[in-house]
Amino acid sequence: MLGTLLVFFAGAKVTAPELTWMAYLGGSGTDDCDGIAVDSAGDIYLACHSDSPDFPHLPPKAASPSRDAIHAIVVKIDARSGRLVWVTRTGGSGWDAAGDLTVSRDGTIYVLGQTQSADFPTTADAVQRRFGGPARDVFLLKLDSKGTIVYSTLLGGSKNDEPGGMAVAGDGTVYIGGVTTSPDFPGSRAASFGPGGQQDAFIARLRPGDPNSLQTVLLGGKNTDRVSSVALDSAGDIFASGYTSSVDFPLKNPLQPRFGGQVDGFLVKLHISDWTLRFSSYLGGSMMDGAYGVAIDSSGNPIVSGVTESADFPATPAAFQPHRRGSIDAFITKLSADGGGILWSTFYGGSKANSDQYLGGSLAVDKAGRIWLTGMTNSRDLPARNPSQALYGGSDFDGFLAAFSSDGAKLCYASYFVATGHDILEGLAIWNHKVYASGLSSSTNLRQRGSQIQRGYGGGPYDAILIGLQLPIEQGCP
Repeated sequence: MLGTLLVFFAGAKVTAPELTWMAYLGGSGTDDCDGIAVDSAGDIYLACHSDSPDFPHLPPKAASPSRDAIHAIVVKIDARSGRLVWVTRTGGSGWDAAGDLTVSRDGTIYVLGQTQSADFPTTADAVQRRFGGPARDVFLLKLDSKGTIVYSTLLGGSKNDEPGGMAVAGDGTVYIGGVTTSPDFPGSRAASFGPGGQQDAFIARLRPGDPNSLQTVLLGGKNTDRVSSVALDSAGDIFASGYTSSVDFPLKNPLQPRFGGQVDGFLVKLHISDWTLRFSSYLGGSMMDGAYGVAIDSSGNPIVSGVTESADFPATPAAFQPHRRGSIDAFITKLSADGGGILWSTFYGGSKANSDQYLGGSLAVDKAGRIWLTGMTNSRDLPARNPSQALYGGSDFDGFLAAFSSDGAKLCYASYFVATGHDILEGLAIWNHKVYASGLSSSTNLRQRGSQIQRGYGGGPYDAILIGLQLPIEQGCP
């Protein structure tokens, strides 16, 4: 099923990405790894959640009678040997899930997740030790290079709070975006934009180890507003993407000043030192649109990805796909750094429903300026380019991995993954000339490569999966 890679033997010049990793990770229960990161040595880290009593590299534990007893798990993999280096499990008596992570230059790992456990373990220097509840709080972990948890905090008020994304500055300051329904969301209020409602978007800033460092910013209109992803630029600004159903969402120098449809995406930019709003705009058409990922290119321009049902979503004529094809298509939009204009915008999808995100955040830019994204699709005619797997695998959804040129005009790579079951690619990380994607699969017949983690499918409804590509050294689209 895996497509033949195009190789020109004259000078042994590789002109297409090569599939180098395809691996299962999991035990006899449900295993899923949403987040993925790579450190300066090229080793791989995964943010996961699992109820498997026999998860690899962990001491066996008794199977829980409750389906809610899922624990957060962080994994380190040696990319050269394909073996697990360490696995860390944490959580309380309820449902706990790690969803996003990043690794600093010194090897420190920051992990973002959510918990339903009133007894979730925290450290003495946490900004919040007590579970806010009633059903869900955010959590943040800091692990050392050996996988030991050295910091753990909750984040949430007396109602439900959920994380969307995380960014970590060079000095270790952590920025978290998400949604809160809590009127008493914790931290000193650095700023508040909009009239607010039952569910507001938030951005929180804290320094692990300093229990008095928590600052929060709220953004929202009268309806639902949610930050899905955040990114820091080199000028001291933070970009946040998300979606809103508020006709009175707070705007500043908007590119799109009017609410387009039932739900619109949004992009905001704030200056961190004084929390001033640089710009804020809707992004959407006349139907439902959601922005899930944001990344910044080498020129400081924000790139937003998401999903849209709108045939009139603002696409540009010279883009790879200027028109919607399915009932739900992915979109990728690059804006100028000041938010004053769309540099280019494209749909991406086949004739059926496609999603470029699953729980958000899987968007990244490589050194050549190519924009990568992961997702899921049930289209048999998803546009492909130099695919590792040319044909749809089967069942209800396949994962996909795609890359576009820096000007949005060309599809550089696009491939289905992985086999005959239910498959989703969620997390995305780029290091040098390597691209990794994580997700989950119910397919039991993957042809593993690059991995020494386990012999095959671990069992249960789902295993986590890891995909890896080696990119050509040449720049541009092959």
